[in-house]
Amino acid sequence: MKKFILFVFFALSTFYYGYSQSLTLADSTGLLANNANVTRQGHSDGIEITSFFFVHNTTSATVAVMVKKVEISLIAGSVNTFCWAGTCFGPNVYVSPDPEYINAHATDSTDFSGHYTSAFPGASIIRYVFFIQSNPSDSVCVNVTYNAYPVGIDNQTARNILSGAFPNPANNTVNFEYSINTENAGTVIIRNLLGSVVKKSVLTSAEGKLSVFTGDLPEGIYFYSLDMDGKAMTTRKLIISH
Repeated sequence: MKKFILFVFFALSTFYYGYSQSLTLADSTGLLANNANVTRQGHSDGIEITSFFFVHNTTSATVAVMVKKVEISLIAGSVNTFCWAGTCFGPNVYVSPDPEYINAHATDSTDFSGHYTSAFPGASIIRYVFFIQSNPSDSVCVNVTYNAYPVGIDNQTARNILSGAFPNPANNTVNFEYSINTENAGTVIIRNLLGSVVKKSVLTSAEGKLSVFTGDLPEGIYFYSLDMDGKAMTTRKLIISH
């Protein structure tokens, strides 16, 4: 009887403590805790606010990963969609029809993106759940607050605007237009897929055009953000192609 009790104890210990989560998430700022809360800023003028996340397979085998979106709270008139496994879906798709296969100990840094637009100001919260197709309980998730500010509002955060990169893909130079609250410290930061800063440009005026030399960067996918007082206000994808 004593041996049986010990067997059950060790079996339960293995179940509860030996289990390892198969997936982890990160964004351009680095690794995210499971069920992390992040914020993406933008304007309620129909311009898209985008979220990018990197999905890492911690196991020693290839896994088939699905994505589910959960609308926690939505502003009326807002629209949200997501892309996964090479396909972008309409607003009424909540679970990806097909998985993305991620190799052992590999990171998918390109396939997922969440997209949000709103004609009205306010915050919507959307949860993205990444799970193993054969075992949906083996999952990791992130909660994104899409915060859309009215255009022209007298609000410090709302007046911090960075345009999309152009051209994109970029060769030797990438350009941005910006408008910031001069009371804040604005910086445009370009990071590689590992989250390391490869370019950093301090904005010295309230508005204008910024040109960044990219001829010395290897071809590939990067992410750029407008940082205000050390906080990323918006993050988007940049492709370098020479």
